[in-house]
Amino acid sequence: MPEAHRGTILAFDFGLRRIGVGVGEPETGTAHPLPGIPASGDPRFTAIGPLVAQWRPAALVVGLPLAESGAAHDMTRRAERFARQLHGRFRLPVE
Repeated sequence: MPEAHRGTILAFDFGLRRIGVGVGEPETGTAHPLPGIPASGDPRFTAIGPLVAQWRPAALVVGLPLAESGAAHDMTRRAERFARQLHGRFRLPVE
């Protein structure tokens, strides 16, 4: 992981109904799940804000869903949009 991204990482597994959330520490190689959050509209960002405040992550990670062939599909584009929204709202690096 690049030096600028050292520290706590909040990770998101984007879904249409729920978004999975996890927190990890790359330096210690530890990670654990957090409760999922609603996927639709502003409630998701309302739920993410306190997580960012609590964990003070150095970066955010959004899983990128791809087809078995490696091709992008509708969920890929939705996850990428969610990642851009995270960056816009929280001004943290998003991978």
